[in-house]
Amino acid sequence: MSLLEPMSFLRFLLVGVANTALTGALLLVLATQLDLALAYTIVYVSGVAFSTTLTASFVFRSQLSIGKATRFVVWYVCVYLLGVSVIELGAGLWHASHILTFVTVLAITVPLNFLGGNLVFRSRPTSNHS
Repeated sequence: MSLLEPMSFLRFLLVGVANTALTGALLLVLATQLDLALAYTIVYVSGVAFSTTLTASFVFRSQLSIGKATRFVVWYVCVYLLGVSVIELGAGLWHASHILTFVTVLAITVPLNFLGGNLVFRSRPTSNHS
């Protein structure tokens, strides 16, 4: 299978849209009952769990293990930190518009998260040494 299989990327985008919609709705509900920071934390952790599970099973058709989940979450957090850095540079230091900064963050983080999922979850052919 190719590293950039179009259907995997399409499934990845669908998971991202579903994750955003579900966690956004959950945040709206929880924020009416809980402190906003606590509600956001619950939603963020839920979103990472949702994304990790579906990226393995639906996007890359892989079995999810604790090791793979851990590697993907570490990758995901690193990409998140890169995104925050881009926001700080774009909107903060360079005073770019919020829209330009948001688009730049998406242009960097979406492909990186797909690449991370591909590296973690894609089955690798085993070599046969006789």
